[in-house]
Amino acid sequence: MKRAILVLFLIVVSLAVFGSTTLRIRADNIKGSSELINLEGNVYIEREGDMTVVTEKAELSAVGNRWERFIATGVTNAIFSTGTADSLFLDYNMETSTGIMRHEVSAEFVETGREGKIIINDADSLEFDLNKESYLGTALPEDSPDFKPLFILYRDEMEITALRFEYYSEDSLMVLIGQVLVIDHKNNRTIRASELIYNTDDDSFEGKTVEMEIILEDD
Repeated sequence: MKRAILVLFLIVVSLAVFGSTTLRIRADNIKGSSELINLEGNVYIEREGDMTVVTEKAELSAVGNRWERFIATGVTNAIFSTGTADSLFLDYNMETSTGIMRHEVSAEFVETGREGKIIINDADSLEFDLNKESYLGTALPEDSPDFKPLFILYRDEMEITALRFEYYSEDSLMVLIGQVLVIDHKNNRTIRASELIYNTDDDSFEGKTVEMEIILEDD
C-alpha cells in the first residue's frame, strides 16, 4: 500500500513542472507511466493560466518529457482563458491550444481586442484554435432523431442558425452552410440562404440562394 501511494505521489510531482507552467491533476483513480496517465472519477485537470477541465474520465499523453495532450470523455466542462465549453468529449492539445469537442456541445468565447462574444449551442462537433480564435462547428445529421441546427449568437447583434459554421476572428469572416438563417438586429434585416459568407467588420456578405427582408424605419 505504501509503495502504491509513493508511485502515485511521484506521478503527480512529475506533472508539476510543465516548462514554466504548472499542470495539476486530481481523480478518484489514477494509473500512469512516464508517457500515459489514465484518470477516472471526479477528474480535475488544470494547466495554470491556460485552462481548467472537470470531467468523468481522461487520458493524458506525453511526448518526450512534455505533457501535450489529453482526451476527456463523459460530461465535460472546460474553462479556457477566452471562454467556457461543455461537451461529452474533448480532445485538447495543451501546446497548441487547439482541440475538438463532440456531442451536445455548447460554448462561449470572448474575442480578444473586440467587444462582445460568440455563443454556440446545439453543436455535434466543434473544432477550435484558441490562439487564432477560429471555430468550426457542425450540427447532427439531418436524419438523426435528435437533429437541431446550430445556434450562434454573435455579439448580441446576430442570431444565426445553420448546419455548419466557420468563424475566423483574424479575418472577421463567418462562413455559414445549410439552412442558413441570420437575424441581424444591428442592421434590421433577416437573411436566409443555402450558403453565406459574412464579414463581421463591415457587415458585407455574399451567398447562394439568398432571400432577405429589411425593416424600413419610418422617418
